[in-house]
Amino acid sequence: MNYYEDMVIIDSNLDDTAVEETVQKIKDVIVKQGGEIIKAEVWGRRKLAYELNKHQKGNYVFLVFKAPSSTIAELENLSKVVDSIIKFMVVKLTKKKQIEAAIAVPQKAAVKEAAVEAKAAETPEAAPQPEGTENV
Repeated sequence: MNYYEDMVIIDSNLDDTAVEETVQKIKDVIVKQGGEIIKAEVWGRRKLAYELNKHQKGNYVFLVFKAPSSTIAELENLSKVVDSIIKFMVVKLTKKKQIEAAIAVPQKAAVKEAAVEAKAAETPEAAPQPEGTENV
């Protein structure tokens, strides 16, 4: 099995539940083909760099998965059938560094969030002012 990254742009006119349904369809195809979803991130609605099929905005979804090569053809078929998918691109991760980087991204974000929380916990709260004194 190979590792892949998949970037999907979904119609921005859809509500969040419809976007999640489309993402679930993509995940189902990968799993039915014997693949494994490693990471799935919904990046939200963003402006497109250029107009695609009369769309100026789209919901971006990023997936990292491990699957047999036949899965890619099934994903292409899905993108042709499901009208809400504006564009998609699958990239095969061939180098060990690429695979590690794709998998490690959430860990870096978690470390950054933990550091922010630790810093917030360390900052002392404002000390209460004694009665009768005012800040000048």
